[in-house]
Amino acid sequence: MDKLAMYLRLSLEDKRADSDGNLIQDESNSIGNQRKQILEYIHHDPELAEHEVMEFSDDGYSGTNMERPGMQKLLKEVKANNIRCIIVKDMSRFSRDYIETGTYLNQIFPFMGIRFISLNDHYDSREHHGSTIEIDTAFQTLLYDLYSKDVSVKVKASFENKCANGEYVFGQVPFGYEKSREVKNTVIVNEKEAEIVRHIFSLAMQGKSSTQIAKQLYEEKIPTATQIRRPGTEVKDGRLHTWSGQAVRTILNNRFYLGEMAYGKTVRKSVGSKDGIAVPKEDWKVIPNHHEALISEEIFEQVSAFRPESSTKRNREKHPLTGKLYCGGCGYSLSYKPPLAKTRYRRFECRKHSQLQILECCTYINADILEETVLFMLNKELMLRGNAMKQKENLFSFQEAGIHALKKKLDEYRQTKKQTQAEKDVLYEKYAMKELPVAEYQRKAKELTEKISSLSVLEVEAAEKLAEFEKEYRKAEEDMKQIIRYSHIEILTQEVVDTFIKKVYAYRDKRVEIEWNFSVDTGVSRAKTT
Repeated sequence: MDKLAMYLRLSLEDKRADSDGNLIQDESNSIGNQRKQILEYIHHDPELAEHEVMEFSDDGYSGTNMERPGMQKLLKEVKANNIRCIIVKDMSRFSRDYIETGTYLNQIFPFMGIRFISLNDHYDSREHHGSTIEIDTAFQTLLYDLYSKDVSVKVKASFENKCANGEYVFGQVPFGYEKSREVKNTVIVNEKEAEIVRHIFSLAMQGKSSTQIAKQLYEEKIPTATQIRRPGTEVKDGRLHTWSGQAVRTILNNRFYLGEMAYGKTVRKSVGSKDGIAVPKEDWKVIPNHHEALISEEIFEQVSAFRPESSTKRNREKHPLTGKLYCGGCGYSLSYKPPLAKTRYRRFECRKHSQLQILECCTYINADILEETVLFMLNKELMLRGNAMKQKENLFSFQEAGIHALKKKLDEYRQTKKQTQAEKDVLYEKYAMKELPVAEYQRKAKELTEKISSLSVLEVEAAEKLAEFEKEYRKAEEDMKQIIRYSHIEILTQEVVDTFIKKVYAYRDKRVEIEWNFSVDTGVSRAKTT
């Protein structure tokens, strides 16, 4: 049985400002109000009342793009040919994008044979026989698009006004503070966390580096921000959760601890976009004495790592395995160390061994020996896969035959659908010339419509399957080309590592394990350095 779909949406766009400048909910646009209005419409329409109703909704999502959970579920049902009619309160519920709305109403829904009804806009696609939307409806959707941009400007202005008035309207509060439960949009000191922040600054005043501070915090069993705010977080991605030098530096560089609040750090790329563009620091808007400070200006200036004139950053040699080499004991990445006066050979070191003191940690590994081992394992893997590829020539032939058969079947569906549509056109001409009675025309037209609909579904399924087959075939072919191209590699370059290697694990007993980056995974390769 064909189903009806009612789509409901609510977002910040549907809120208005009260006399105090606060955004409040417009009840006329609430999810419940939309549902009630649509159900009443269905109930009073005998034709619609006979069908099952499916509900799809998005609460708190902008209408400026289609990346909404409820909308994606609706479009999935549409693609599966389960929906015959979509009903919304108004066009803006479906989308506030003028071009996007036009594409669905003019092309996609008519092609799929889906009726679209917008109650407040008095629009029913059936009345237009699947033709393009009327000019007044087109202007209406354009107005929704412009309205969305206008609301975005107002919301942004409201946000900036609150920030300028000293209100803290951001989600996350820096470690050491919390949102007040008594006064809205204000931050107060969290004494438990603040004690840790002050301790970190005191250690920095003693001349200790970020790494040394992180190690001492771990030895003193001081919990991290994540462990305090999300109790039970002991392991992250298979690694023991602990303080890092970066986490310490983030605290030492944050002027929020001086009582300052900065805003205007990013700007949105477009209306509805979640991505932001960074604003230069000198253009940030800063409010001094915004909240209680945890440290003095003098202490901050002495310990802050963020001072361009005393930056410790250096242009270091980058190794091809950097970012892909991990310690098999603790799970953290290994740091590359070029040859220095103390160590005359290149090496990788576990950056967490001195802090965690895990026995299984790979304390260090010679970079030259590691490269030789990885190259040996890679050439061996390429040889094995090359032989396997040669043995799979029959599989390639089978894939080619399958692709050919699918293309032929897809062409047959399209030709049959075209012929059926022609039959339907001829049938209508006969009906228009009064050569067929109404009942017979309706019966035959319904049969042809159902046939066209079924062929459309088969066409979509065949096209998707063909695309999948061709993707697999191309990937296997690409793997073979790469194997031939890189046969007998002598130097471990960045290109080689990025092409073939996903991860490398080094262990204390000098074992090495590699996860490959091939399309078909054959497992992990293991070897031992000598």
